[in-house]
Amino acid sequence: MARKKVNLQLITNSSTRRATYKKRCKGIMKKTSELATLCGIKACVVVYGEGEAQQPEVWPSASEARQVLKKFKDMPELSRFKKMQNQRDFLQGRITRLRDQVCKLDREDCEIETRDLLYESMEGRRPGLDGTTVEELTSLSSLVEMKMARARELLQRLLVGQPGRTLPNQPALFSSQPQASCTYHEIQGSAELEEFHSLEQEWLTNLVPNGGELEAMVNS
Repeated sequence: MARKKVNLQLITNSSTRRATYKKRCKGIMKKTSELATLCGIKACVVVYGEGEAQQPEVWPSASEARQVLKKFKDMPELSRFKKMQNQRDFLQGRITRLRDQVCKLDREDCEIETRDLLYESMEGRRPGLDGTTVEELTSLSSLVEMKMARARELLQRLLVGQPGRTLPNQPALFSSQPQASCTYHEIQGSAELEEFHSLEQEWLTNLVPNGGELEAMVNS
């Protein structure tokens, strides 16, 4: 049975804290002894308890601990501090990892909100994209462009192996620059392309019912 996860914070009850100290101190010394035996290394443990007058707990003995510490101090500084970590560095590393997790969750929440906004616009529950902010419109524009690019990539795969058939250049979804007209003589016989363009136009019409309102709102 797995041990219950312990909340790492100071134990406020003094008697419980002293009992935990004795138990964990013995556990640290036992693990250090096992490490030294299994790996054939020199190790020592020095633990200072509560109170300045209290003598530290030392393993295996005070004399052997002095020898290990002297050997450590005689090492070059580069080798000595290469893998050392104090409590401050340990906590700083945990804070950095937690911040990265928070940033990742924020990005996921933003993607979910943008996707919900897109579905609301397509289903007519958000007519004219009323009440949306500039940040939401920018995210929505990026999401639509990404989905259109993915759809065109999938369509291009359908045309692989069909000589003479190429994917026509479509105007950018939110571009304000005039686009040159394209001919479709090479692909008139492709039912997949006709169905795709029909769905594409219908989708864009549902998304921006007032003819480029999303583009105008984003540009403004």
